[in-house]
Amino acid sequence: MQKRTLMTLALSVSVLIPAGVRAQGQPSTLTAMDYLEIQQLVAKYPYALDTHGDNGYMYADLFTPDGTFGNTKGREALAMLARNTQPEKSGPAATRHFLTNVIISPAPGGAVGRQYNVLIDVGEGGQPSAIDHGGYYEDVYVKTAAGWRFKSRTYVRSKLGPKPDPPPPSR
Repeated sequence: MQKRTLMTLALSVSVLIPAGVRAQGQPSTLTAMDYLEIQQLVAKYPYALDTHGDNGYMYADLFTPDGTFGNTKGREALAMLARNTQPEKSGPAATRHFLTNVIISPAPGGAVGRQYNVLIDVGEGGQPSAIDHGGYYEDVYVKTAAGWRFKSRTYVRSKLGPKPDPPPPSR
């Protein structure tokens, strides 16, 4: 019973403290709703990119007007990026980007996050499916009048190093 009361109190406090309230020298706090909205933003990303929705603007509108993905900045450039990303593999059934393990942390001015990405080439016409590549995204999120948006997003592609030498045989 005591544990339940503490959980209820903690949830009540997190809902009552508005986003942006911070202790001296501490990053902004996030409400439970902030976490959910940011997770939804992250979930919309691969769908918007893979389907090229609204001629790329579905993707671009996930960012602030001056938002960046790598060196691409601004709504028009981001929409063009989405239109030109694997255009031969697009449409409502296209699934290539899969994001997992979303981590979100409060930060001054908003939040930051990271999640894994794997890009799968779904086999068609008898061809086998294959993992194209993987890596992770590093994000900066800000809350706008339209909701949470990417301020910046950076993709770090995984790199495999040389295989370590096997251990010497035990004697």
